[in-house]
Amino acid sequence: MREMDQGVQIPPKLLSSIFLAKEEIDKASNIRVISHYDADGISSAAILCALLNRAGKTFQISMIKGLTDEIVADSDDSDLLILSDMGSSNLDALEKLNCRVVVLDHHKPLRDSEKVVHVNPHLSDIDGMTSACGASICMLLAVNTDEKNWDLLPIAFGGIAGDRQTIKGLSGVNIWLFEEGLKRGITEAVPGSLVPSGNLVDAIASSTEPYLIGLSGDKDAVRTFLIDAGLPINSDYASLNDEMKMKLSSLIALKLISQGTPLETMEEVVRDRYYFKSVDMEAEMMSSLLNACGRTGQEGMGVSLALGDKSAMASAMELRNEYGSELLSSLNDLSQNGITKLNNIQYFYNTKSGLSGILCGITMQYFGDADKATLALSESDDKTKMKISSRGTFPVLDLGVDLAEALRETSAQVNGFGGGHRIAAGATIPIGEDKKFLELLDVKIGEQKKAKSEETTSK
Repeated sequence: MREMDQGVQIPPKLLSSIFLAKEEIDKASNIRVISHYDADGISSAAILCALLNRAGKTFQISMIKGLTDEIVADSDDSDLLILSDMGSSNLDALEKLNCRVVVLDHHKPLRDSEKVVHVNPHLSDIDGMTSACGASICMLLAVNTDEKNWDLLPIAFGGIAGDRQTIKGLSGVNIWLFEEGLKRGITEAVPGSLVPSGNLVDAIASSTEPYLIGLSGDKDAVRTFLIDAGLPINSDYASLNDEMKMKLSSLIALKLISQGTPLETMEEVVRDRYYFKSVDMEAEMMSSLLNACGRTGQEGMGVSLALGDKSAMASAMELRNEYGSELLSSLNDLSQNGITKLNNIQYFYNTKSGLSGILCGITMQYFGDADKATLALSESDDKTKMKISSRGTFPVLDLGVDLAEALRETSAQVNGFGGGHRIAAGATIPIGEDKKFLELLDVKIGEQKKAKSEETTSK
């Protein structure tokens, strides 16, 4: 059993399931891998791709938005099916397959399985929302397969950052991976800043974290802001003297306070960042590139860049810039037009479903109500369903809110389905049921808060 930071250990059950997964890979000759299309899923897929390639295995990788029984059934002609960043909620269908199955997931499962090799941190009392993502689990498998796979750690941290498991500091499997990487000279922690890196005008104008109303997305406004402050417009933050750095940081902090940004959000922005020498990149940048690939339907490019393809990296940089422009445009629209608020939730409609999750998070943290769960609703391509993304904050969770439970139960009441994490969840409902769903969800979250309050009072 390997020790983790702060006396935490990888539980024997988790290590045992990792070794069972390794054994299944060793036995297989024809492997099908299915992974999620977001940064965590792409990171997971890239790690598995490297692992399998180095092991001399024949394999096929697919990236999907969501796992269905039909997709599961189509995978039955392989020796081994590996699911990464998904699968824990599909055990019933997976257990019916004739092929062997390995699930490498971190979403909260409803149960374990005796037929499927089910690797999930929740089954070992490790929180898959904060302390281990899909890429973390795949990385744990990789380094227990071959010590040489430690070079894949920057990829894993792209997924860890993508699932926002860095914002409160590392814990669980994630901190163990970091500490082991630190010992090997692979990574280091560097302090964050309210001021984005790069040329001041370009960096502030393109910034979404922090998102600055009136500055983000407007280079002319940024130039005026800097000139009025007596700061240079052709420098980057690193080249400023200490007095200028302090002045700019203070001005941005005041700007954020004036737009209602909670102190907790600002503290998250200045958190430690995780830098990888081998790729000359912080985890957040890797995450941003992978996310841009996934959200624009270029998941394969994301896997390629994660594995070091320079042409894929250049293309992904372009995608990131385009994705960032779309994101800023949507954020500016939302900040100007506002969002609809109910008693316990706030929501908006969004035509670009690929942006929904990140729009929820930024809206809630920078100009919405940070004490209300935030939802984005988008029509499906075939106009028959409504896709819903939701995000919360840790203070919202402290009030008793569990978005996974709330969306799962409420969507079922309107003949839909949903799930995810307590702090980030999604749902799909029939078109035209959105008003009823929102009303039911608002009531459900109110009930969760009331139950928590009564529990606290009784103690």
